Amino acid sequence: MRQACTLQHTSHEVNLGPHTFKLWEVSSLQSMGFFRTLFTKWRLKKSYKKLYRDDSVYLLLYCIRGSRAQRALVRDYKFFTDIVGSASTAAGGVPIAAVVTSLEDHPTDMDKWWAKNEDNLKSLGMRFSAHACITSLPDEPNASPMMRARRQRSEQAIRSLIYDPYQTGTQTPRSSRPA
Repeated sequence: MRQACTLQHTSHEVNLGPHTFKLWEVSSLQSMGFFRTLFTKWRLKKSYKKLYRDDSVYLLLYCIRGSRAQRALVRDYKFFTDIVGSASTAAGGVPIAAVVTSLEDHPTDMDKWWAKNEDNLKSLGMRFSAHACITSLPDEPNASPMMRARRQRSEQAIRSLIYDPYQTGTQTPRSSRPA
């Protein structure tokens, strides 16, 4: 059995335009036993409420592998929306954007994955305010020109997913300070 990632939550600061955004990476819940999942859910809910209160959460990025099994997708989606729903409902909700990863070998335009799978995700009860279909491979100097172009498009898609709603004011943090 594959061991799940650490239960730690790690922050990463990203500069986009004149603003600094704090991105929080949350551990994977895949392959956890019942009690460990229960403990993790409690801990994540507590952490999220603190982040929402202290750091002005305005967008959640839900990362999924393009090849991941549906049952796991739905279970994890419900797990996370249960956590963020209880903390965000009173403030009007925090939008969740899908980031579909591991599409480096997708035969055509990576965004075609979304066109092919969006209706299925909706039929499973998964709703997203926006999406980005990307490769998350590191930028390698020896990579093919096609792969480097996909990597560059992926980076721009993520930057836009985070910054564009903030810039237009459609997804503003609760406080005036940058996230």
